[in-house]
Amino acid sequence: MEREERNVRRVHGIVLALAAVALVTAACTSSSSTSSTSTSTSTSTSTASTPESTGGGGGGATSAEIEAEDFAFSPDSVDVSAGTVTLKVSNKDSAEHTFTLDDGSSNTDLPAGSTKTITLDLTETVGFHCTIHPSMTGTLNVS
Repeated sequence: MEREERNVRRVHGIVLALAAVALVTAACTSSSSTSSTSTSTSTSTSTASTPESTGGGGGGATSAEIEAEDFAFSPDSVDVSAGTVTLKVSNKDSAEHTFTLDDGSSNTDLPAGSTKTITLDLTETVGFHCTIHPSMTGTLNVS
């Protein structure tokens, strides 16, 4: 009888451990946000990793690449020109992320391993973040 009770306790312990792992995994991979590519009017601050000069005399770029990797955006600050800006955002993590402007004008889901192209109409500096992982932040600096 005592041996049976120990086995039952052991099985319960294993079931609880598996349930905990499932909850943690679900928390890291689920998102209530919707995916969209949208145009926004906002100010942004960032350092472009691969800028294409506008040729218009501004210090920013008309395009930039941003990566979500190790639960951080890189670069986390991108310099872009005012006007239409194209961002190539890649998720290098195994967890889902979002690329969301702080003003709420653009929100794009980034499934693990995905790359999305986002076109924005920027007039001023704006922050961005991941709605799933709030510590992931950055800025698009508009010049």
